Amino acid sequence: MSLRSKTIIGIATIEAILLLSLVVTAVTFLSRSVSKDLVKHAFTTATLFSTTTKDAVLSYDLASLDDFVLEALKNPGIVYARVISSSDGILSQSGSEEALNRNFSADQQMDDVNDGVFDTYASIIEGDTVYGRVEIGLSVSNALSAIQKIKQWTTSIALIELILVALFSYGLGHYLTHQLKLLQAGAKKISHSAISGDFTDTQIPITSNDELGEVAQAFNQMIETLKAECVRVKNYQAELESLNQTLEMRVVARTQLLEDKNEQLTLINFQLKSAQEQLVQSEKMASLGQLAAGVAHEINNPIGFVNSNLASLSDYAKVYVKLTQLVADWQKTDAPEQRKNLEIQIGDFLNNENVEFMQEDMPELISESSEGLTRVKDIVAGLKQFSQVDRKALQLFDINDCIKTTLSMVSNELKYHCDIVTKLQEVSRVEINVGKICQVLTNLLINAGQAIGDRGTITIETYSHNGLIYVSICDTGHGIPAENLKRLFDPFFTTKPEGQGTGLGLAISFGIAQEHSGDLTVTSELTKGSCFILTLPAASSQSEKPSIETLIN
Repeated sequence: MSLRSKTIIGIATIEAILLLSLVVTAVTFLSRSVSKDLVKHAFTTATLFSTTTKDAVLSYDLASLDDFVLEALKNPGIVYARVISSSDGILSQSGSEEALNRNFSADQQMDDVNDGVFDTYASIIEGDTVYGRVEIGLSVSNALSAIQKIKQWTTSIALIELILVALFSYGLGHYLTHQLKLLQAGAKKISHSAISGDFTDTQIPITSNDELGEVAQAFNQMIETLKAECVRVKNYQAELESLNQTLEMRVVARTQLLEDKNEQLTLINFQLKSAQEQLVQSEKMASLGQLAAGVAHEINNPIGFVNSNLASLSDYAKVYVKLTQLVADWQKTDAPEQRKNLEIQIGDFLNNENVEFMQEDMPELISESSEGLTRVKDIVAGLKQFSQVDRKALQLFDINDCIKTTLSMVSNELKYHCDIVTKLQEVSRVEINVGKICQVLTNLLINAGQAIGDRGTITIETYSHNGLIYVSICDTGHGIPAENLKRLFDPFFTTKPEGQGTGLGLAISFGIAQEHSGDLTVTSELTKGSCFILTLPAASSQSEKPSIETLIN
């Protein structure tokens, strides 16, 4: 369907709908008006008839009533008339026998009429007493005829207007679509011209100064633009053909340049990785340096009393060797005098050396020396475990053992001014690089100790939730300002005084947590302390727990 047909049909349809609405509205309004006039006329006639017959009813003048009834029937449209007394029944009636013989039912409006007669009545009242009523019937044929004529006239007018609108729509559609046809033809020419490159005779004539004329003008401008673009494209194609001749050499040169850049980037990446490893190693050495004095102190104490105990045991051994020699000499001789002299020497020796005290002291010395050597062994094991930072293998390990080992390493840094509270729950093992996690715990514990002034508490807690293992290290130190919390894990950022921190400890710890698919978070409040939480995923499968000796070896 063409645009002109759509325009004509659309306008005609809209006009038909409007005319139909107008016809329906007009017919409805006029029908209601005719019905209202009929009801009013019937009510007025009945009221007038009751007034006329009132005196005759009151005086029981039947002759006058008959005259009044006949006189009423002379009015055009009245089908029947009847006068009824409240006490004596029908006093007089005349008119259509069919209408008089049926049961009377008063009609309220014209739509209630189903027999062609509008039935109504009026009461005969004197004072407050009803003496009867009059009933009349009016024909509705005139009203129906009037309504029918109204419908015919309205429909005729609507049809005439519809024909006029159709003609107007046809003319308007033809006018509007004429310029559009020119645009359509021009568009087809452009499609061919864009392929051939020939834009001759592609302009369309402008026949009006309205919006369609403006569209036609814009269309012609577009043709000029396309023509210019077509020329530019041809020029570009010529340039591309010229460039394609040297493209291979340029590609080779660019490829070589990219390879050189790639080698430079590889070298820079290697240098960055080396620098990163050096920074990590520097931080590790810094942590070891912080631990060195404490570890030396922790080792020197047991070594000192072990050396002292060994010196005492050496003296006791000399006493027992000499006593054993005297007893051996006493057993070898059979001469009574020599045996008596040896017995006297043995008695004096026992009284002088206090052998009973030696017998009581030696087990304690041996036990203390064994405990001291065990402490040294544990410290060495902790150092070896901490030195495994560079190992890349992951192992199933109990995080509580890592905490205990780390505490033994840093105890000398903390025990003089910190109270350590541990709340270690039984949790699933984690798959970790034990040395790196120990380095994280060491950094957190040393930082917590440094954040505490003269005296404070460090609380270490472990727990699990939804497949994650949590390690919480909280201190009662001075806290961290809110503006520093977002930068706390940035490399080289530190809140410590100059010379006391590199700003790498927490950054490396954060990186280690992420390497283990975990996280490291912090909450802090000034003057109340800070709380660092290390989160690690629980191991998906449980295997044989490695011992400290296995990790060391």
